[in-house]
Amino acid sequence: MASDIDIKASAADRVGFGHMLAFIGPCVPFAALGLPLVATLPEYYGTQLQLGAVVGTVFAIVRLFDILVDPVLGHWMDRTRTKLGRFKLWMLICLPILFVSTGFIFLAQTGVGPVYLGLWLFVLYVGFSIAALSQASWGTVLSTDYNERSRIFAWWQVGNIIGILAAAVIPVIVQKLGYSYIFGVQLMGCFIMLTLPISIGIALWIVPEKISNTNTHDLKLGHYFDMWKRPNVRSILYADLFMGLAPGVMAALFFYFFEETKGLTRFECSVAMLLYFVAGIIGAPIWVIASKKMSKHKALILSSLIFAALYGAMYFAPKGNFIICAAMTFANGIPYAASLLLTRALMADIGDEVMLETGHDHKGTLMAILSATTKVGYAISALTITILGVLHFNVKSPQDSPPDALMWVEIFFIGLPVIFLILGAVSMLRYNLTPVRHAEIMSQLKAKDIL
Repeated sequence: MASDIDIKASAADRVGFGHMLAFIGPCVPFAALGLPLVATLPEYYGTQLQLGAVVGTVFAIVRLFDILVDPVLGHWMDRTRTKLGRFKLWMLICLPILFVSTGFIFLAQTGVGPVYLGLWLFVLYVGFSIAALSQASWGTVLSTDYNERSRIFAWWQVGNIIGILAAAVIPVIVQKLGYSYIFGVQLMGCFIMLTLPISIGIALWIVPEKISNTNTHDLKLGHYFDMWKRPNVRSILYADLFMGLAPGVMAALFFYFFEETKGLTRFECSVAMLLYFVAGIIGAPIWVIASKKMSKHKALILSSLIFAALYGAMYFAPKGNFIICAAMTFANGIPYAASLLLTRALMADIGDEVMLETGHDHKGTLMAILSATTKVGYAISALTITILGVLHFNVKSPQDSPPDALMWVEIFFIGLPVIFLILGAVSMLRYNLTPVRHAEIMSQLKAKDIL
């Protein structure tokens, strides 16, 4: 019976191709901004703009303060009811915040200090939080079907990867044309500022948003912490934390590892990073298919274990061999695609379970919780740069670092992500919201008319 319900829901809740493309459009500038925040800007401000190892501390502090914003944002989004929609309204709000702060961060000149970086980074993160949270929450209400949600967030992930590729390829092309890496980063900021209003405008115009008919009068900010008490929520949060820490450490130390320990040039590193994200586009549909065959949470466990094995193998990549280093980086991009799309789809399913039990639509709050663990992971990842500085790695001039400091780069870059990925897989072993159980939940919600 549950299986029959699930099949019918899939046909009724399928998102059309045009709506899907419009929905993922804002992913391009959002992700083009997200990649530099993790992989480019810490190293850029530390080395290119000469702020040194303090950059890691600034990024970590701002990230941690930004986490405090998420519960409030999730609560406000759940309480929002407008003709435009609750999540679409917040998408509109993020536009001016991101546009202005992107300009100040990406177009900064040598000589800016940590206060300048910290202030505008905080504004940028607030805008980015509104953007990421509103879009992910919007995605949870585009469909109520178990498998269709995997498809939605796979497209969402593809949109993110396209944005990441755009951000990654701009410095590569600029350097190939003979311009400086600094100019490439500045051009990246201009690209983000150009695409923000265009993509958000199209999404708001074309993509519908179903308005929840649940009540909002007794929604409380404290419900944010109630969600943490749910075992399935904790499973996803621990998985998201650990699986986010792994690529976070990889992103923060990517250039240091491949330039200083594997002997690649900055251009070769940029190409390798590009291939990593290209592989993510290939990986996204693979994990959607896997989630239909074995359920979403089992596919998530499998992807994390495969990622750990492939990632650990990069330690053995021969020094100076760009082809092998790039191929191994590409291979890691395939399992990388799984965690973000599957954790979001799984959390949307939990939102339905919560709605059935409480009568409240907490999808904004649940996505805020998920956003918080992702940010904690990236904040901790940024600190690895500061810790390496303490261990005598020369952040301003990496080539002048002593051999023992380079050993720590290898330990941090390879060892930590492998451990985190294994812990992420273990975190999902007790998750029990199966496709059959979700179909039963949806049937009861429809019977009560509280979708």
